[in-house]
Amino acid sequence: MQNNLDAPWVLEEFAASIGLENLGTLHAAIEAGLRTKFPDMVSVETYPRIGRKIATPCIVIEMSEMEPGHAPGTGRTPLIGRFQARVIVDPLIAAAELAVRELAARVAKAIHFQTWQLPVTPAKLVMVAEDPFKPHLDTYLVWLVEWTHEFDLGDAVPPLPPGGTLVWGIVPDTGPGHESDYWDPASDPPDGFGASR
Repeated sequence: MQNNLDAPWVLEEFAASIGLENLGTLHAAIEAGLRTKFPDMVSVETYPRIGRKIATPCIVIEMSEMEPGHAPGTGRTPLIGRFQARVIVDPLIAAAELAVRELAARVAKAIHFQTWQLPVTPAKLVMVAEDPFKPHLDTYLVWLVEWTHEFDLGDAVPPLPPGGTLVWGIVPDTGPGHESDYWDPASDPPDGFGASR
């Protein structure tokens, strides 16, 4: 008999563990798994800083959204994370249009039914298609592989690094030497704010 992974009793089986420690663990496991599957790829990265020029071919991984999962009645709050892997190819290489589709299909095959050895449901493919929605990638051929995992996050919240202080200033009174001209946006603006200079 074939298991139906959408059945509630199957999800309870996955929830039996303590849950996923944090989202970083899942992202790192996906990245490591795809690097293993594609050793000849120029890069496989999660949330990279993309500059004006990209070394291709590459795979860029991100989580695009989370939504409530199927509550197994244990008091835990499962989430369904939607993940995306963008396959980016230089359009000037030989047979580039076919190459980007071939690579996207192989990424989908590598992801399908993966758990990355973590307490998450097996990857469920949602879509494999051309991706026209990232304007800064317009000069490349980009295909999107999208999938979901359901998981329960552990209770520990990882510490966040301290952030800077947000202050506002009005041009031309900004930059070095004008530190006293800035103000905290949570307070009222200084007298004369918005007056013509």
